[in-house]
Order: sequence, then C-alpha cells, then structure tokens
Amino acid sequence: MENRAILVITHGEFGIELIKSAEMIMGPQRNLRALALRPGESVDDLREDASKIVEENEKNGLETILLVDLLGGSPSNVSLSLLSKYDLHILTGINMPMLIELLTFYQTVEDTNNLIETVQGTGTSGIHHLNRNFLKK
Repeated sequence: MENRAILVITHGEFGIELIKSAEMIMGPQRNLRALALRPGESVDDLREDASKIVEENEKNGLETILLVDLLGGSPSNVSLSLLSKYDLHILTGINMPMLIELLTFYQTVEDTNNLIETVQGTGTSGIHHLNRNFLKK
C-alpha cells in the first residue's frame, strides 16, 4: 500500500538520529520525515510544522503514521492535537525495532490497523534484559 507516510516527532534529535540509523541499515526511505523539539523551541512552532507535513501528506494522498517518543510529552501532545483535524495513527514509545518493522512493511501491508498492531508488538518484543545469566544459556 504505497500511500502512507511516516512522521517521527521526538524530544531533541532522537527521532532524527533514529531515522539516520534506520537508513544506515535499510538504505534511504521514501515518505519518512522527523521533527525535533529542541530546548527553548516553541511547542506551537512544532505543532505548526507537524500540521504542515500532515496536510501535505493528505494533499498527496498519503495516510500519516506518527511515531513519538513519550506519551504525555510535548511531541505526543502535538500529535494528539492533530487528530481533531486529520485522520492519522499515532504510536508512542518509538524504538529502533519498531521503526525497522514499520519501514519494512508500511508500503506493502494493506490494513493499517494490522500494521500498527504488528509494529507495536515488535517494539515491545525488542526490549530484552541481558545480564551474565544470559551468557550462560
């Protein structure tokens, strides 16, 4: 389904660098952008920038999937504010396994809700507690 775009919004450069890392693994990606809320920057400006990107995606016939770092933080609050105006999907707690999974399948999986469920599961299953006992297995 080649009508989706991904927008990552995070505190600081986290999302921008996460995308760079994912592209180092997977190569350049289409319809993938990031916004950063840097210290001293306005949340209103971030909201305006995010709104412009989502609006541009809609004009281009692209459904937007938003990935944010922390539920309740400014990036997620900005994303939630866009829900009243745009039809989009928001996933919180972005991590590298989530982004890699999403980039692997976001252009081919038909049902967005199934895609989101898979990516959410991958994000959770990508978290492991490793200690010396792990080495003994």
